Amino acid sequence: MKAVIFNSGLGHRMGDETKTHHKSMTLLKNGETIFHRQIRLLSAEGVKDFLVTTGPFEEQLKSEAAQFCGLNFTFVRNDIYDRTNYIYSMYLAREHMDDDLIFLHGDLVFNRRLVRDVLNCEDKNTATVNFTKALPEKDFKGRVKDGKVLEVSVKIFDEDCFAFQPFYKMEKATASAWIGKVVEYIHKGEVKCYAENALNEIFPALNVRAFAYEDYYVDEIDNMDDYVRVSNEIVPFDEEDKAIFGE
Repeated sequence: MKAVIFNSGLGHRMGDETKTHHKSMTLLKNGETIFHRQIRLLSAEGVKDFLVTTGPFEEQLKSEAAQFCGLNFTFVRNDIYDRTNYIYSMYLAREHMDDDLIFLHGDLVFNRRLVRDVLNCEDKNTATVNFTKALPEKDFKGRVKDGKVLEVSVKIFDEDCFAFQPFYKMEKATASAWIGKVVEYIHKGEVKCYAENALNEIFPALNVRAFAYEDYYVDEIDNMDDYVRVSNEIVPFDEEDKAIFGE
């Protein structure tokens, strides 16, 4: 199992906070960066291989990763990160996506129990969905039918759509199908859309099951309001993880 972390974005919605460092290098309330936290929790659950796409402040990410011994890191730089979305970064890194994969965005904050249960879930292909949370206006929603994810978009608000976070577990064959569609999009010049635009074309043919995260924590930090909220909301989940895992 390999973790793919999309970390090539500018993070401009964080304002001055990201003028001197990468967004994923923002310190959370426990004094840990978002990036460090992702690596720590994923590796604690057995993930040893990491593929990280980069853009601005690449050396900061490499330096943070170097603090971890016994893990394997591959960094793929997107030199035109300011003119493309992460679909292009996915395209650039495609040759390294040669295993069962965990896909996540570099601004996601989650708890360890989520990682454990997603990895141990009997479903080989999953994506995180919250069936009780209010639909966000500007963030991802997932269309779900009979437990199966059929579409992911920021623009869908129907009764079968639910709050969604881009934390995917995919077996190699499923990931390869997604990557194949991404290649088609890039060859058509579609470099500024979400990678999910390509995924949506084949979602109905895949068997990606919704992993309900109501009892877990996973959320993204897009702006400073998110930063304050997430930093506070994660605290009780970290306390729970300490009790479970003895950290």
